[in-house]
Amino acid sequence: MSTLDTRKKMEIEFKKGKISLAVDKSVYKRFSERDMIFARVMWDETYSGYRRAINEKEGTKVGMKGYSHHGYAAMNAAWMVHDTFHQAFSWENPKSSVGSLTQSTTKLGKYESADLKKNSEIAKRIGTVFGACDVGITELDPDHPYVYTHNRQNEPVNFPEGIKYAIVMLIQMDYQALKTSPALPSSITTGNGYSRMAFAVASMADFLRNLGYQAIPAGNDTGLSVPLAVQAGLGQFGRNGLLINPKYGQAVRICKVYTDLPLEVDKPINFGVTQFCKVCKKCAKYCPSQSILYDKNPTWESPWKSCSNNDGALKWYVNVESCYEFWVKNSTDCSNCIRVCPFTKPPGLAHDIARFFIKYLPMLDPLWLRLDNFMAYFPWWRYGKKEEAEKFWKGKKYLGK
Repeated sequence: MSTLDTRKKMEIEFKKGKISLAVDKSVYKRFSERDMIFARVMWDETYSGYRRAINEKEGTKVGMKGYSHHGYAAMNAAWMVHDTFHQAFSWENPKSSVGSLTQSTTKLGKYESADLKKNSEIAKRIGTVFGACDVGITELDPDHPYVYTHNRQNEPVNFPEGIKYAIVMLIQMDYQALKTSPALPSSITTGNGYSRMAFAVASMADFLRNLGYQAIPAGNDTGLSVPLAVQAGLGQFGRNGLLINPKYGQAVRICKVYTDLPLEVDKPINFGVTQFCKVCKKCAKYCPSQSILYDKNPTWESPWKSCSNNDGALKWYVNVESCYEFWVKNSTDCSNCIRVCPFTKPPGLAHDIARFFIKYLPMLDPLWLRLDNFMAYFPWWRYGKKEEAEKFWKGKKYLGK
C-alpha cells in the first residue's frame, strides 16, 4: 500500500473515531526536547526570539489595565513550587541517598498484584488525592514515538527496561481566571497549575516507588503530554494543539508518570471534537499572533517549516514561534485560545446537552457554534469574551469551589 493510500485510510479511520491518533511512521520520528520552542529560545541563534525572556517587559507594563503590581507578584509566586522543586521531576528518588528509580524509603517490600483493574483503580484514586481532576492510563508504544530522543541538556532519553505504562494526570485551571486572558489572572492559574502538577507527579512517583516499582515523573519534559493523554482516554486534540477534555475542556495542565506497575489501560474516546473544530475556528480567530490555522482539515505537514513542528501526524499545526513572541510582547503567557474554546465552559445542563449533540449529531455543529457566539452578547454569560482582571480579584470562588 502506498503512503498516500495509507494516509487516506488513516484519515477515514480518524474521522470516524476508530483511531485516536493518525501518525505516518514513515515520516514522523521522535525528536529532541531541545527543538521545543522554550528550549530553542536558549540556544537557537537563528530564531528571532533567541534569548528573549517572557518577562523582559514586565516593568514597563505594571499599572496597565490587567497588569497590576500585585498581579505580577502573584503570577510569579504561582510558579514557585514548579520552578524551585526540581526534584519533583527527578528520575531518582530525591528522598533516598541511594538514588534509584525503584528505591523506596519504606520497609514495605514489593506490592505484588496481578489484578490490573484493581491496580489501575488504586492509581487513579491516589492521583485524585494528589490533586488531579482526571486520571487516565495508557500503554506505551514499543518504539516510544512520544518520548523525546534527548532532553534540554542534549542528553539521550532512554527508558530502563520494564517501563511500559504512563499514568496521565490532569490538573484543573480556574475558568474565571482564564476568562481574563491575556491579562495576569490567567497567568496566575497557569503557574498555579504547573506548581500543583509538580506536587502531583512527585507524590505519584513516590507512591509507585513505595510499592516497589519504577517511576519516572514528568511535566512537559521527557515526552509529549497531549498524545499520551489522548491515548489514555482523557480527551482529543483541539485545533490549537491542546487537549480538550469532555468535562474541563482545555482548562487543564497535563503531567504523567511512567512506570512498570502492571496496569489496566484506558481506551481513547471520541466525543466529536475534531468535527467541531473544523467548524468552529474560534481559537484561530481570537489568537493575538494568528498562530493557529484556519484550514478546515488537519494536515500531515506543518506549513510553518519550523523544527519545533514534527511532520507526519494528522493535526492542525501551530506556529509556536510567533506564539512565543506574543508572550514576550505581552510580558506573560496567553490563554486566549483556551478562553474562547466552547468546550472550556464549566459543566451544566445547557452545556451537557450541546456536548451530547456534538458527539452524536455533528451535522448540528454550526447551530451550536452560532448559539455560542450569540451568548457572548449577554452580560451574565459573555461566552468567550474577555473579562476584566478586576472581576477576578473580587471573585469569591476559585476552581469552581
